[in-house]
Amino acid sequence: MARTRIHLTPAEAEEKGFLCCAHLKARHRLMPGPDTRPAGSVWQGHRAYHVYNPAECVPWRWEPGPAQLRRQAVAAQAQELLGGDCLTLDTETTGVGYDAEICEITILDVTGEPILDTLVRPTWPIPAEATAIHGITDDLVASAPSWPEVAERYAALIAGRTVVAYNAAFDVRLLQQTHQIHGLTAPILKTACAMLMYAAWHGEYDRGRDSWRWLKLIDAATVCGVAEAGAHRALADARMTLGVLRYLRKCANGRRPPRRNVPAVVQMT
Repeated sequence: MARTRIHLTPAEAEEKGFLCCAHLKARHRLMPGPDTRPAGSVWQGHRAYHVYNPAECVPWRWEPGPAQLRRQAVAAQAQELLGGDCLTLDTETTGVGYDAEICEITILDVTGEPILDTLVRPTWPIPAEATAIHGITDDLVASAPSWPEVAERYAALIAGRTVVAYNAAFDVRLLQQTHQIHGLTAPILKTACAMLMYAAWHGEYDRGRDSWRWLKLIDAATVCGVAEAGAHRALADARMTLGVLRYLRKCANGRRPPRRNVPAVVQMT
């Protein structure tokens, strides 16, 4: 018994007057409406595309695509955070392991003013590999307050506030670890992650992680035109994080601004 053919040929679709979306727009300035069903499908060798009866279509109007809608959602989130008087936080640490602790912390208010900006004296010497990244040495923190001297003020500042950080999960873990090392209970921290927001905005998919690809803060800040000298110190990184958030808010229409040439940033070591 012969198989029933389910697709039209291009000639058959043309003969019936059925058109794809591109031809609907180009020839008649039409588009399928919300309730318009395809009149059929046309096979083109490796896949099929839908065709429609122009009489059942509606006048064409511009609609944002999925990428633009995603960027609009990110911009709306940035607007909500900045309009809600969020804080921006960054920490520098003695490492990335589960015995590492904070050796510098900065918190900015929504205007960019530092409301906490201090080195922190850790319980153990700072490893050379950590110093190579952020430049903080044991000599620099020798007269700095220990975490118990900072913790009460930190807790008062973040109480009831949303704190934005770049790779917030890392900062949350290190804050919890630092409290635990000193026998303290970490306060509840409500966070938003600028790294994940920018990754969704940037829109490059990482199949390995099955998520949007994460970018380094300096790379995101450079694209956003807010890169600063002194990367990998808490104050500069907090300022760049806030700058990225402001950039995302500014792009409320979800369209990418024109790329511009950004001068290279001299890194402080």
